[in-house]
Amino acid sequence: MPQVAKKDVEEVLRKELGSFGLDDLKLEAGRDHDGDAAVFVTAVLPPKSPPMPGEISGAASVAIAHLMERAGDERLSYLYIKRPDDEWPIDERADMPSSS
Repeated sequence: MPQVAKKDVEEVLRKELGSFGLDDLKLEAGRDHDGDAAVFVTAVLPPKSPPMPGEISGAASVAIAHLMERAGDERLSYLYIKRPDDEWPIDERADMPSSS
């Protein structure tokens, strides 16, 4: 099965996230909650990034899914948006990705 390239995902995210920026990108292959093949995409924004409207994060998620479809990558994609300066409740791990 073909797999989408990280550089292509990065290009799509930079376009979709626009002025919010992108400091880092992580791709992790695995299985989702139903056991289906998936790729987990974590987009790390710059510190002090403003809140992101749902339309932007939603459009970025759809753009990644379309990119994967064009590449012949049949895995499901899950996008997590992470801000390095997010505050976390004491009972949550600080390394867990946040989504918008």
